[in-house]
Amino acid sequence: MPTAQSIKEEIEKHRSEIYKKDYTFFEVDTLYKCAVCVEHESSECAECASMLDDMQALAAEYPRMLNNGSSGRSEYEKRLSKYLEHLRKAHGYTRKGFFQPVYMALGLVVGLLAGLVIGHYTACMGVGLVAGYIAGAVRDRKAEKNGKTL
Repeated sequence: MPTAQSIKEEIEKHRSEIYKKDYTFFEVDTLYKCAVCVEHESSECAECASMLDDMQALAAEYPRMLNNGSSGRSEYEKRLSKYLEHLRKAHGYTRKGFFQPVYMALGLVVGLLAGLVIGHYTACMGVGLVAGYIAGAVRDRKAEKNGKTL
């Protein structure tokens, strides 16, 4: 059974086969982060245990996929998204900084609605924006503290 460390070694072994910008743009390091989380959850989740083998295979073939053009790149992104989606739905993992923009947008909408009722649009929108920023930061910090951040 592959481990997160063996997946990281496989990723690093093939890193020179792709452009540096592609490595960053396609978030290849996220594959390793997912592997760490999947390995942690694999003792309790059968799907996570089976995903480690697929991650090992993806780590071996990602340079070919990313250098193959749009079809290979979309296949890589689909497989990575599958891992991220499972971790989010089944285990509650989120990306770093996920909640802050969501809560800010929600605060802005609530502020706009309050502004419609009260009549002070800018003040209410500003208060809603700040409240959303704070609530999102708190939620992000909580997720990071619980180790549920990718």
